[in-house]
Amino acid sequence: MSLGLALNSALTGIHTVQSSLQVTSNNIANANTEGFTRKKVAPISLVVAGLGTGVSISGISRQVNESLIRDMRAQLAGIGALRVDDAFYTRMQDLFGSLESGTSLTASVGDLASAFEALAAFPEDNSLRQQVVGDALKLTRQFNNTARDVQVMRTDADQGISESITIINTQLAQISELNTQIARDRAGGQPTVNLEDKRDTAITKLAEFIDIGTFSKPSGELVVMLKTGRVLLDGGPPTLVHTPAAALDVSVTYPGGIGPIDLNGVDITSELTGGSIGAQIRMRDTTLPGLASELNTLANGIFTEINRIHNDGVAFPPPNTLTGTRTVAAGDAFSATGTTNIAVTNAAGDLVAAPIALNLAAYATVGAFVTALNGALGANGTASIVGGNVVIDATVATNGIAINENDTSVGGDGVSHYFGLNDFFTGDPTVSLSRNMTVRSDIAANPDLISRGELNPAAALVGDTAVTSGDNKVVQRLANQFGQSIAFSASGSLAATTTTFSDYGAQILSVNATQAAAAGDSLGFNETLFEDIRFRAESDSGVSIDEEMANLITLQNSYAAIARVVSVTSDMMDILNQLG
Repeated sequence: MSLGLALNSALTGIHTVQSSLQVTSNNIANANTEGFTRKKVAPISLVVAGLGTGVSISGISRQVNESLIRDMRAQLAGIGALRVDDAFYTRMQDLFGSLESGTSLTASVGDLASAFEALAAFPEDNSLRQQVVGDALKLTRQFNNTARDVQVMRTDADQGISESITIINTQLAQISELNTQIARDRAGGQPTVNLEDKRDTAITKLAEFIDIGTFSKPSGELVVMLKTGRVLLDGGPPTLVHTPAAALDVSVTYPGGIGPIDLNGVDITSELTGGSIGAQIRMRDTTLPGLASELNTLANGIFTEINRIHNDGVAFPPPNTLTGTRTVAAGDAFSATGTTNIAVTNAAGDLVAAPIALNLAAYATVGAFVTALNGALGANGTASIVGGNVVIDATVATNGIAINENDTSVGGDGVSHYFGLNDFFTGDPTVSLSRNMTVRSDIAANPDLISRGELNPAAALVGDTAVTSGDNKVVQRLANQFGQSIAFSASGSLAATTTTFSDYGAQILSVNATQAAAAGDSLGFNETLFEDIRFRAESDSGVSIDEEMANLITLQNSYAAIARVVSVTSDMMDILNQLG
């Protein structure tokens, strides 16, 4: 080997050691930098005509375990979803309270049952009538507030989706920019490892919000895809768009009332099933609407059954006017059977005229029935349709109207219940009963209007006692109804069942509590698992100060040895020059 070749080999060694020293010092400096991976220099021997001519660097690489990185991102997507679930289920628990709580929905149902039971024992006690109204209003307000808060949570989930979209777009734009830089530098022969670290950090942040997969192109660019296979990023940054609703209610759903999540004009909402955004979509479109449906099912059950019994009874003294809640028209078909028992009484509950008995099968329309009833009342009262509701009035202000439904059936309901002439609760079942259900306004103002007894079917002559203040037949039936099992249709996460009001309410609370506990437990388990995977990944790709310091000493010794070679070679060349 010539001295020139030896000197050249030594100089390449110095350059290689200098580059290695730079990489090692950078590793040490960034040992605690988030997302930084250990960099390694790959030296390569230079050979010309079979002779070694020195050393060079073939490249600088990152020390990463791609398998662990993929596992970590998949786990992060799951954690993102569980964090959303845990946060929302915690809020639901705050809404409902625990089964043992005195303020829970189940407790409120029980309080109303107890109030009816107490009134049944002492039907003439005015304070107990007020207690019934107070507990009924408390229950309906709890329904109203809970139903409203469920929709508020749906709105929050929708807003959360919009906020997640903003973060996703930011990360995708950063990944796209880093892709461009990496492709350019790789084409120019420049190292790209630090840019790849930044890109990995952006992808990891993205993985918490959306479940993704990636693959690398020959240019060094990464393609980002959804789990469905749809390409999310390949080249220029895409644009995800979602316009959140100002406020949601039970009638506003996706698709339709809620805007989609568009990827370059294509609705991909149904494809976003993982990460926090997938959980937010499920909360908004499935979990919370299911909870609202369960509440509505319970509210409908209480509303229907209590009104059914209340319509079959009468207050003492009977009310001067009965106004229906069902919207009807005179020409509406009226398919009914059975015979009514309708009476006008004085304030003492005595008949002022013989009771009216109408065979409902004789009338084909609502108007025909109302006209016949109006004629039968004669000078003692009127029956008419006012503003779409059937209204029955007693002519004398101190007289009242009493109805015993007997065996009447209009579509399966007693005639009074069908028209809603003596409802206890009012509300609009076609919208969201749990949101608008309340105690009938005149009963709320005057608890004496609560049905307690029933029209005596034996009273037939003027002056006969038709209604008494101590009659508790109907209020006892109202109290008993809370202990009766009724059929509830499947709704939300609850299957169809036959049970009591309280037990159905307890099922809502129990299932919600179970789901909340499961979400919390799963989150804790998966966070622990994630930390384990991250520790293994960082152990594999992170910087060990001890290892780098040992490498630094090795490089220092190498540098000293190569410097000695340069010095000796230089001395030998000087000697040769002197000899020459």
